[in-house]
Amino acid sequence: MKSTDETIIGDAGKSAGESFSFFAALSSFSDLFSPRTKDIVWARFALSGNDAKTLEEIGKSYGITRERVRQILAGAFSAVKQKREDPRFREIALRIESALREKSGILSVAELFSMLAGDSKKEHGALAFFLECLKSVKEEKETARRGRVFVAAGFPFEEWDAVHAIAQKALVGADHALDEDAFFARAKKAGLTASRKVFFDYLAVSSTIRKNAFGRWGSADSSEIKPRGTREKAYLILKMNGAPLHFKEIARRIDESGLQKSGRATHPQTVHNELIKDKKFVLIGRGLYALSEWGYKRGTVREVLQEILKANASPMRRDDILAEVFRIRQVKRSTVIINLNAFFEKVGKDEYTMKH
Repeated sequence: MKSTDETIIGDAGKSAGESFSFFAALSSFSDLFSPRTKDIVWARFALSGNDAKTLEEIGKSYGITRERVRQILAGAFSAVKQKREDPRFREIALRIESALREKSGILSVAELFSMLAGDSKKEHGALAFFLECLKSVKEEKETARRGRVFVAAGFPFEEWDAVHAIAQKALVGADHALDEDAFFARAKKAGLTASRKVFFDYLAVSSTIRKNAFGRWGSADSSEIKPRGTREKAYLILKMNGAPLHFKEIARRIDESGLQKSGRATHPQTVHNELIKDKKFVLIGRGLYALSEWGYKRGTVREVLQEILKANASPMRRDDILAEVFRIRQVKRSTVIINLNAFFEKVGKDEYTMKH
């Protein structure tokens, strides 16, 4: 109904053959709005490049109530909804609905906007506007088990709950984060009937079960999923690497993997200072750290030699001793031999034992 400056005043105008953009589409549909309605839409959805304004801020600018602003926006949504047969509107609906279908009907708010609008603030704002106009898509508030999501109309939340419950059951007893194959296999044993794709698409929006930077799954509060300090981050880096790393390389990988907060850098010396005093880590060479759970032991080369020789009742050949040391330390051959000759008893040509 056309009467005030909050009502429809014309037809949408751009050619449907132009390159697609949510912002460009909304700009053309804005011909349906009065100048004030357009300004309010632009302010509310950050379409001018500024931050989005609240209903209260917009109301103060125009000397109207928050509720009146809400009514004006509702009129803008209604005007665009009436153009649902317009090729541009159908293109918009198709893109959004296809994104949801691709992810089994459910997507986190952040993921949907990332998929469809990239990093553009204007594209984000225009997409947010159009989401208000679609009956086929619904936004759901955050719950105890999942964040804010968009779902396709008629999404089976009971099925989502059942899949999520099985996933939680599958994690019981797992002493480490699981790769996708292992996680899915455990879920199948726990009674999962959904497909692999549905299983992981559903879990992608869970707030209690998450995937870490290396594609491993576990409880969201697990240190292998969300490490909270330098030591936990370093532990995860080493565990995923499966072999010793220099503390400078550990620091670099923490940042590269996204474990560090955006805009902050991990200092190598901090890594070294933290690991040297934690028994879970072993300094096995010049700056090289390993995990003690791999069989590496703390201590000097002399102490390592003492432990090796004490464990053997009879003298050991030098080559066998070297092999044992190199299994748990990365030191020079000459360093080991110097320690053998200085602190242990040589028996025969090439064997050593503890000094009596």
